[in-house]
Amino acid sequence: MPEGSSSTIPKLIQPQQQIPTMLNLPRVKTGQPPVFGFVFLGGSVNGAQILEVRLANELHRRGFPVHAWWIVDKPDRSPLTPGIPERWLFHSFRYATGRVSGTLDAIGMLFSSVISERWRSALSQQIPWMVAGTLRGMIKVVCEGVGTDQRLIRRFARELTAAGVTHSLQTIELSAPFVEAARAHVPYPLKYMVQFQGYETYTPYALKMGLEENLYQRLRETTQMAGLPAISVSNSYSKRIHEEVGLPLTDLQVAAPGVPLGPAMDGDVAKGLVQKHFPSYNPNLPLIAYLGRRDSEKGIDLLLYAAKILRERGLEFQLAICGPTAFGSRYRIACKQIAQVMRLPVLSSDFLSNEIRSALFRTSNCIVYPSIHAEPFGMVPVEAMAQGTPVVVPDTGGVAELPFFNGLQGGLNFRSWDSGDLASQLELLLTNQTLHKKLSNAAPQIAAQYSVERAADRILDLFGLPHHPGIIAPVGPEAAPIRRAA
Repeated sequence: MPEGSSSTIPKLIQPQQQIPTMLNLPRVKTGQPPVFGFVFLGGSVNGAQILEVRLANELHRRGFPVHAWWIVDKPDRSPLTPGIPERWLFHSFRYATGRVSGTLDAIGMLFSSVISERWRSALSQQIPWMVAGTLRGMIKVVCEGVGTDQRLIRRFARELTAAGVTHSLQTIELSAPFVEAARAHVPYPLKYMVQFQGYETYTPYALKMGLEENLYQRLRETTQMAGLPAISVSNSYSKRIHEEVGLPLTDLQVAAPGVPLGPAMDGDVAKGLVQKHFPSYNPNLPLIAYLGRRDSEKGIDLLLYAAKILRERGLEFQLAICGPTAFGSRYRIACKQIAQVMRLPVLSSDFLSNEIRSALFRTSNCIVYPSIHAEPFGMVPVEAMAQGTPVVVPDTGGVAELPFFNGLQGGLNFRSWDSGDLASQLELLLTNQTLHKKLSNAAPQIAAQYSVERAADRILDLFGLPHHPGIIAPVGPEAAPIRRAA
């Protein structure tokens, strides 16, 4: 355990709780509200982007000025509400060769402007080296020091200054060093916090490049230079960051992400929408569903084995597996072949509209999230519980904490990597109606703890800012649907 660490894992801050003394920062009392600058990661690995977009939209709704910069890719139709200025910081091509290239950056931005987002996403799914090259290039420049790209850093600093950004947040921790380098050229204090939201998905590339420890060192240095504790999305994730990255637990603070919550969809309406999207759907059979990225770390094959075990036990049900991929289609194809070999019919789809997602959540007997990599959080389980649907999640990682709050329970844990135990938990929900109803009734109350409003309150508390700047901005037209991947 690194020197100066603590054996106590930070607890989730609830709005009514006192923030630890180390975070009791002076409240801003100037006549001007704070100005937020977000650095968003575009492209196919967009789960963290969705969470951060919701936070930016909520802060803007409250009346805080918000500005956005995009890295890697930029959506064709912005998920941000009107009134939030958006700029490119850099395209994935800028570092794709392992060297800084302004020419390739410009070509990449042109590419994104003429090739539709759907086609770009399809290309990244069919050509895994596109995502791998992007991540390897960013890792290399971060490890070497982003100061080597002075032209970009100085431009970023000028834009931050012109916008008057006082507080910055980033989709992923890999972009925090760019903020740190730029603020050295900003002529006033600029605060930021490093947000850990997925380092484990790209550190395998750093390991293959022999740069894993270099990358961790950069993340530790950036957190220390920020002068504020880094943000972790769950207690379990804090422990993992502490053990793998080497940050003391005292340098980490939990702030769970926010998920939009609303009234549950009418059951009959939901069934109708699912039937229309999946013609082979049978409303008379219980539905077990997985929604999220169909990549290897999500453990979808465990769900398939569990489904086969249930079939062997004589249980009748339907299975739905939906979502895109970010790291190529090989795992998705392998899972399709496994299902075919075991003669398991599967309702399958790539991207789903927000409406169809909600309908699947509402219609399903339960939502399964069988991740095999100690998932830090889980947007999908929270969305499912908001619709009153129980969830089944592994017993490791931050996702394991989600079905439980203040004595309430909205789902079940299964032993990680154990498809037999997963089958047993699913059997309980299929056969024990009393248990299913109890979990279903509690699920929305648990999901309410992860509302976007509460997430915004937590972030403002960590910055030592008031929850409202004094004016509430009008809510603009609803943002375009976000293509989601958990």
